[in-house]
Amino acid sequence: MTRNGMLAASSAALLLLAGCQPELQIGLASTDERLPNPSFTVRDPAQPTERPLYNTIKVMAADGTLLWHLRAEPFGDMNSVARFTYGEALSGFVAVVGAQPLEGGKRYTVHVLGKKTGSLPFTVDASGKLAAVAEP
Repeated sequence: MTRNGMLAASSAALLLLAGCQPELQIGLASTDERLPNPSFTVRDPAQPTERPLYNTIKVMAADGTLLWHLRAEPFGDMNSVARFTYGEALSGFVAVVGAQPLEGGKRYTVHVLGKKTGSLPFTVDASGKLAAVAEP
């Protein structure tokens, strides 16, 4: 292995050990997102003017139940977008798990995955309005 290769491998190992991951920022598309089909935004703060790159979207209930799972088809990040809506088809993605209804009074997390990752925990109140939950 060359010196540059060893330095790159060492840097990658240090990042893994330190728990540093490149992050995508996930948000609610507006302050008034509601059931049944709320919208979310995805942003890469390292490249704020570029389309965020990802290949998978998952929404999970607080108990770990997978409620919606989209995967790029063909696999890759060529079709990712900066905004998507829960339960709606996304061009270039297939539904691995079709969207299950979200319910008021519950907590969920949306995960966006690729070379970089991001997640957003959110709650739904009794009226169906979403609110982002701040992570510690």
